[in-house]
Amino acid sequence: MFDRISLATVSLIIGLLPALAQEPVAQEVSNEDALTALKPTKLMEGEAKWLGQVLQRAHYSKVSLNNLDRIDFLETYMSRWDRQRMFFLEGDRKKFLDKFVPTIATYVKQGNLHPAFEIYSVYKRKALARMDWALKRLKSDFDFKVKESYAPNRDESDWPKTKTESDSLWELRLKYEVLGEILSLISDDDGENPVTHKEVLNNQAEARTKLHRRYERWQKTIQEYDATGVQVTYLTTLTQMFDPHSTFLSIDAVDEFNVSMKNSFVGIGAVLKDEDGYCTIKELLPGGPAEESRQLEPEDIIMKVAQDEGDFEDVVDAKLKDIVKKIKGKKGTVVRLMIKPVKNPSVSKIVELVRAEIKLTRNLAEATVHEVPNGEETCSIGVIELPSFYGDTRRDKPARASDDVAELIEKLEKIGIDGLVLDLRRNGGGFLSEAINLTGLFISRGPVVQVKGTDGKTSKRFDFNPKVAWDGPLILLVSRYSASASEIVAGALQHHERAIIVGDPATHGKGTVQSMIEMNSSYLYGSKSGKRSAAKITIQKYYLPSGNSTQNIGVTSDIKMNTINEFLPIGESDLPHALEPDKIDPVISRRGPNDFVIEEKSIPYLEKLSRKRQDTLAEFDHLQTNIDWYKVKQEQKEYSLNLENRLAQKKEDDAFSERMKASMDKLASTAFPSKPVKLDIVLELERKSKAARSEEDEDEKSDEPPASIDIRLREGLRIMSDWIRRRAEVAEKVAETPIPGKES
Repeated sequence: MFDRISLATVSLIIGLLPALAQEPVAQEVSNEDALTALKPTKLMEGEAKWLGQVLQRAHYSKVSLNNLDRIDFLETYMSRWDRQRMFFLEGDRKKFLDKFVPTIATYVKQGNLHPAFEIYSVYKRKALARMDWALKRLKSDFDFKVKESYAPNRDESDWPKTKTESDSLWELRLKYEVLGEILSLISDDDGENPVTHKEVLNNQAEARTKLHRRYERWQKTIQEYDATGVQVTYLTTLTQMFDPHSTFLSIDAVDEFNVSMKNSFVGIGAVLKDEDGYCTIKELLPGGPAEESRQLEPEDIIMKVAQDEGDFEDVVDAKLKDIVKKIKGKKGTVVRLMIKPVKNPSVSKIVELVRAEIKLTRNLAEATVHEVPNGEETCSIGVIELPSFYGDTRRDKPARASDDVAELIEKLEKIGIDGLVLDLRRNGGGFLSEAINLTGLFISRGPVVQVKGTDGKTSKRFDFNPKVAWDGPLILLVSRYSASASEIVAGALQHHERAIIVGDPATHGKGTVQSMIEMNSSYLYGSKSGKRSAAKITIQKYYLPSGNSTQNIGVTSDIKMNTINEFLPIGESDLPHALEPDKIDPVISRRGPNDFVIEEKSIPYLEKLSRKRQDTLAEFDHLQTNIDWYKVKQEQKEYSLNLENRLAQKKEDDAFSERMKASMDKLASTAFPSKPVKLDIVLELERKSKAARSEEDEDEKSDEPPASIDIRLREGLRIMSDWIRRRAEVAEKVAETPIPGKES
């Protein structure tokens, strides 16, 4: 959840921050060899000092830096560079703790980044040496006949004690990676033609070549890593000692965050990917300059970039984020690309594009209408999938999640739907204001959420708009990935008995609010760009109208379905330093006379019908088989490095995948008929996109996607169908009785 507050408000929270008058403690000179050590700038030190003050004064927990878990902080920072604990040795860990534990709080308060850069320098030296070792080792074959195994997940393991132990781990790691590449190159022959020794040798040579290239690029990435990356990693490690959602954002990261929340940016309208060092076009966005030019195709390779009439810069092997920065720019400016076309790679061409605002329609709400069996008839059920609670009030035409959902509801009502399903299963949150606005689409008025700040005071947020966009049956689909703002909406609508919650046993459990706090201008040191870094800080906790916290707990579903998510560490309670749940007083709420209310016995009745289907239908057997299989795979810690054993495992896994595919194909043939319902902005971009494409392009895009069904969505639709039928039966009984009664 995210809530914007002004810089003036922040000043009241954290007070006036003093200028950098104090001298930092004297930096110790590390004994670096030929490597050029990265160093922090004065601005970085100012940002670090400012962040330390903001954390102490604005963060919800009000924890002093003096109480920082210093050992955990330093070990976590080491792990950010060495996640699998294979570069550093145990001796390095002990040296860093001995040196920095007594003084790390002072360093942080003063904005002194010396510990960050010294630890990184040691990592860089060791990592580059290890890259040289790995590249040399990859020139020789590996023996896959011996009985060995490797545990690739070492993020909770001890660091190796000696270089010899580290060498042994790396030998196993390279062997594991080469074997994985070999298996991906071996064709599936169902065991009819056993893999020959020659084929294995040929595949190993190709696998080692591919890995050699990957490690060369890793080596280059380490060599090119800049001081900003070190600073951001260190400061984000610091913020996440307070809670997992507080973070430091560099100037570039602030821009990326704004794009994600606004669903728009200025550029050429192409999704790029890195393929073995080549910047490749993955997708052309509808209505963007790249698509409208009709000169670019997916899988084209961008070799060079030039600004307007400037010289071309080679971007082969460059960092993808740096290439993206070169291609993005101000609206109306020109960028030129030297392309190696996928359809004729022997001849390069130059494409000139004018940058424009690109609307990211893939992140907007979208809807479908499904025709679902209902006794001897069918009913029309609308489904709206909302990926996030996005919003941008700074544009001439604000893009808000609640407005888009309202537009889709209006279109669905014109079609004549009988029930509505709001799909929040992949929604990780967004603006707090949008969660309140969206809840208001379904209730006439009432409390939505309570928010408690750093001062301990609680404020209550209400929906006061009496207008209701949808007053019929409503189901919310949720999962363990439904977090923050999604949980506010689910919890509020459940509290008001306005919706039935269906899905995973509980949602994610994120019950905190973050605010973007821009760096104080006095620390900018004359920055010409005017852009600022920022901190996204947890400043509040939120509570449902009942007074219950969702923190670590989530919102409990009314009707549950089995899921692999129960066995994955993806909830708030699985994150380190997550804040604890608590409870506050409830808000008194009253329903309006015409508000929709779920009939008392409806949920147990619908749950019973759903459970019967989940126990008997073939699709739930399919789902449970997948869950059981993934659970076994998720619990597997070690993998054999013996080729014969892995081939047998591959054959078993491939056979399982084929069975599941055949099962899904059969299930997909019974899918409910459906059709999309799109936002006006999406339809407009699609019209532009269609006009830009040739007939040949249309033919290529007409291929049907692989057959599949969304099992949980389909059950949600069945539950809604049951509910619609029950409401009709209840209404009929009420009409026959002389005693007035009604479920509205």
